[in-house]
Amino acid sequence: MKLFLKLFLFLLISVSANAFDFNNIYNVKTYSSTTLEINDTNLIDEKNSESLITNINNLNEALEEKSQELIKQNRDRKTVKYKGPIEDIFTDNANSVVFIGNRKNNRIQGIGTGFVIKHKNKLKIITNWHVIADADKLDVWLKPEKQVDENFLIQNVNSYNAKIFNIDKRKDLAILEVPKLSLKIKPLNFKEFNKIRHGESLFVIGHPNGQLWSFNEGRVSNIWPNYDWKYKRSNHKANVIQHQVPVSPGNSGGPVFSKDKELVGIVTFVDPEGQNLNFAVAADDVIDFLNEKPKKIKKSKNNKWIKKKDKGSTWIKKKDKKKKTDGSIDLSNAKEADINNNGIIDAWLIDENNNGIYEIAYGDTDENGIVDLLVMDKNENKIYEFTFVDSDEDGNPNIAKYDNDEDGKDDVIAYDYDQDGEWDKFENI
Repeated sequence: MKLFLKLFLFLLISVSANAFDFNNIYNVKTYSSTTLEINDTNLIDEKNSESLITNINNLNEALEEKSQELIKQNRDRKTVKYKGPIEDIFTDNANSVVFIGNRKNNRIQGIGTGFVIKHKNKLKIITNWHVIADADKLDVWLKPEKQVDENFLIQNVNSYNAKIFNIDKRKDLAILEVPKLSLKIKPLNFKEFNKIRHGESLFVIGHPNGQLWSFNEGRVSNIWPNYDWKYKRSNHKANVIQHQVPVSPGNSGGPVFSKDKELVGIVTFVDPEGQNLNFAVAADDVIDFLNEKPKKIKKSKNNKWIKKKDKGSTWIKKKDKKKKTDGSIDLSNAKEADINNNGIIDAWLIDENNNGIYEIAYGDTDENGIVDLLVMDKNENKIYEFTFVDSDEDGNPNIAKYDNDEDGKDDVIAYDYDQDGEWDKFENI
């Protein structure tokens, strides 16, 4: 399991809500009923609670199975050193390959690869959409003169701030721009999809598991026009090349070259159900994407757990009327509480059955007036087994924690990285 976490946990999130002690809720001072109401939420619905429990109960088997698959994949991984003209593929193009850091809340939550091309006399960076999805900030590093490791690069080498120019979620492609980027690159030739042949050699430059600017070789396994695949519950379709070049998390968005130094495609996804089943979106699709008119990019605000209000970004708003509005939870009988015992109201406690047990509690952990935490005691045993965290306080919970055995320690953490209402990853603790 440790190997699984090492291989797959390249999206890092800090959960700080644990310091907010709801376990001591029955010993804190409570006040009168609140004059606030909380906007519509399905978090407390019985149906959704049961659904989350079902998902969690299936985790162990799934994680163990994926772990074994990744172990086999890792054994197949190799770094190739070349002699002769093949070396020129790396020499000519390595400086155009960039390291991308996806930042959320000022922390690197994911890494990937991109490469710089010149298009219409402007430099652009091509990568995968999933590499840059849901980022607050995108950092781009160029290849340093001396070889360094990932941590040194992030901490000690100057980076560029990249802006999203265009995205195509369907093909899992993204174009980035870096203002004032000055880089001499060699022009690329693109290999047409219909000229790719089974068994021909392919070469990849990228950052597998943070191994910076690695160079690997493999062969074309198959060619799939208009191929459908699914990644993190998102549907995709493009012309893809199935290949045997060893790739790992961190390679996504990196260039795939032919032996003639032509760009064949970009590394995009792997099939976890088998060994060495790796796929790249074809260069034809990249060209078409480059020539598209940039779309207006909107951040999704939909979430099946919390429906964000039309105005404001908090789960709580002042009550305009005593009348309970459709789709909202009336907190007129909820108790206000001071969890931190500092004279500031930072929690709202709900006793639905009027039996002296708070089944639901909302918290403002940083006491800034925005609710960022929800806990649930589904069994009414005074132990909160469900915790939902809104770490960026945008009204959409992005972290869920589950204490399966109710021992006061979290057993499973779920993450919604792109805040589309679907849990992207479950992590055993």
